[in-house]
Amino acid sequence: MWTSSRTRLRRLEAAWHQPPARSPYFSLVARYYDHVQHEPAYQRLPDQTWADLNGELLFGLLDATVSPVGQQCLYHRLRSPLADEAALQEFDAATTLLAQQPVARGQALLALDQLTAHEAYYLADLLSGQPLPTLPGARFAPLLALGLLATLLGGFWLPGLWVGTLVLALTNAVFHFWQLKRIRNCVRPLLQLGRLRRAGQALHRAALPLRPLQPLAAPLARLRAIMWQVAFFQVEDNLLVLSLLRMFLLLDVLLYARCRVAVQQQAPAIRTVFEAVGYVDCALAVASFRQRHATCVPHFGPAAEGIQLHAAYHPLVPGCVPNDLTLAGPGVLLTGSNMAGKTTFIRTLGVNALLAQTIATCPAAAYRAPFCRVLTSLSLADSLPTGKSYYLVEAETMRQLLLACDAAPGGYLLLLDELFKGTNTQERIAANQAVLAYLQPRSWVVAATHDGELGALLQACFVEYHFCETVTAEDWHFDYRLKAGPLTTRNAIRLLARLHYPAQVVAAAQALSATLAARAQPSSAQPTTPGELGSVADSTSCEENSSG
Repeated sequence: MWTSSRTRLRRLEAAWHQPPARSPYFSLVARYYDHVQHEPAYQRLPDQTWADLNGELLFGLLDATVSPVGQQCLYHRLRSPLADEAALQEFDAATTLLAQQPVARGQALLALDQLTAHEAYYLADLLSGQPLPTLPGARFAPLLALGLLATLLGGFWLPGLWVGTLVLALTNAVFHFWQLKRIRNCVRPLLQLGRLRRAGQALHRAALPLRPLQPLAAPLARLRAIMWQVAFFQVEDNLLVLSLLRMFLLLDVLLYARCRVAVQQQAPAIRTVFEAVGYVDCALAVASFRQRHATCVPHFGPAAEGIQLHAAYHPLVPGCVPNDLTLAGPGVLLTGSNMAGKTTFIRTLGVNALLAQTIATCPAAAYRAPFCRVLTSLSLADSLPTGKSYYLVEAETMRQLLLACDAAPGGYLLLLDELFKGTNTQERIAANQAVLAYLQPRSWVVAATHDGELGALLQACFVEYHFCETVTAEDWHFDYRLKAGPLTTRNAIRLLARLHYPAQVVAAAQALSATLAARAQPSSAQPTTPGELGSVADSTSCEENSSG
């Protein structure tokens, strides 16, 4: 059904201002990223970090794209942080242009609206330069087609050859229908090349001052040659004449073989147009995100200046309380009870660092940091298929982080939550102290823990912050504000009382907690102050690791 450009633009503008919720097909959205993730890059965000930072939900929040190509490029961008300030500034300029100039935005929206078919997800299959799948027995197709023509024409001199014509016609028909489903699946991305080219042409004609659009003239011209071949697969024949020719002369099989070669030869041109179109769609989506959320443009500085965030918040948390943090030199150790905000704040740091280096946009009032690769250990789980316990998964994950920091010292932001909680308290504290003291000189580290003892053990190389809550007999309240220093209150058992646990349970827990606290007091032969306790660990760990 034909719709005027003005009506289409009103619909597209409304969706840009307030994108409708949609369930992305992540197996298809990730198709472009899957094809190129093995290419050299500053970082490809690991699956664990992507999951820890709620990557799919974050993508859904940002996804104001128009086309499947834009969706795929946005997903790829979010999982491929950059260390290129010029490229990020260029993307910021593109986003600002599309946000502030309605005419330019309208031209881009209308151009991309030509590329909305579901099949456009499969265009990513054409970018690698690898040949499209071969059809079984396709090498015999020319012989079968020529044989039919030869016997048909030869029958005018030797009518007996027409028997061969009938046999070959039947053979070719069977072969045609045998290959038909395969051909339809294989040409699915080819049929979208025309739409991709038209979208690219429209963006190129709009003369938007965006660098990826400047070199499109030559690649678009190269795609035209493929279009004439691909168009054959879209021709409809009401009189069945062409259908019979396609069946008996195996035209689909023969033309598909030619398209395989053409697509492989023109893969660089296809990729150039694909990425230019996706770039514009990504910039539109980020411009939409900026007008829906309070954001800032990140600034990147030397490592000596550390990481500085002002009024940073998590965009996935409604009404999230903003917090400030400066991370310079020492690592940060976070303490606080459950639900007080530790893990959300750690994710806030990760999301800000990720978005700063992917879309040049931070959910904060100000962000300044060096370029760094974000790695996390926040939400691990045991693995039933591999028979790995929770502790083994933890240990293997941390080993990978240790190796990464050894390979590129100073290049990582590590976000860690409750390390080694799959083992007993004594060994957990010992392992935490050893690992964190080893990591701190080699990376930026923010770690959350319930073990208050770690603050004293790591005081030479970590600064303590905490979140706390107020618990009364009637209610409890969290302010979600980051506060300097260690946590000095314990409210876990009082929360049980607030949840109406049996009074006997609460009383028994309080009594045992008091007894355990008394037993945990150090004897006179041991260090009696947190500073003395910390000096024992400092002399054996922090100093060794900083010098090593």
